[in-house]
Amino acid sequence: MNAISARIFGQQIAIEEISKSLWYLTNVKREKPYVIMLYGNSSLGKTELVREIADMFFDGKCLEKHLSMFKNNNYSEYFFGDAPNRRSLGFDLLERESNLVFFDELDKCPEHFFSAFYTLFDNTQFKDATYDADVSGIVIVLTSNYQTEEEMKKQLGLPIFYRIDKFIHFDDFSCETIYQIVQNEILARKEEYDSKLTPEMVYAAVSPLISTSGENARTIKYKVQQVIEELLFQEVLEKMSV
Repeated sequence: MNAISARIFGQQIAIEEISKSLWYLTNVKREKPYVIMLYGNSSLGKTELVREIADMFFDGKCLEKHLSMFKNNNYSEYFFGDAPNRRSLGFDLLERESNLVFFDELDKCPEHFFSAFYTLFDNTQFKDATYDADVSGIVIVLTSNYQTEEEMKKQLGLPIFYRIDKFIHFDDFSCETIYQIVQNEILARKEEYDSKLTPEMVYAAVSPLISTSGENARTIKYKVQQVIEELLFQEVLEKMSV
């Protein structure tokens, strides 16, 4: 977890809380799935943390589903099963390669699919119309962009809310964290511009565009990308004008 905290910026409290849960699960005999909700604004590191945990503790293997893709009733056959040899949640759980299950953006999932989660969160067996999967001992991580637990109670409903074992909030980035992420993003892209620019040049150009609050990983990456493109293009224009 120390190695993970070096790569996930500004979320030390969240990392400590999920560490407690993982340590708990290694020291108890628990059959029913353990469900963790990571919540907070977009692009603060929730998805990245789950993938880091998969890499460090589950040999890089994780059953990952993006619930924002399941927008209407046409996906009912996935959640509730349809016919043999067709992909469904039951099939994926049966064929999973590890006991880490990740459902991204639960807040984007239509409510009429929630009954599948009632069954999954509360039992050691998950059954759909075709498949019967043993889900004892699995860790289920959910993410959402909800801001408070009260908002989750209202939007998800109490049957889902009270089946979640732990809620971990992701804080908005502080000014110091924003600075760290900007520097990390500039250095991570160094191979792109190394022959023409320096990290100091990129930082000098991008720093006036970066706010001291309200930034997230996506906005920072976008601004660094745009600055690098602009600086490289300016160099071309200067050469053409000579």
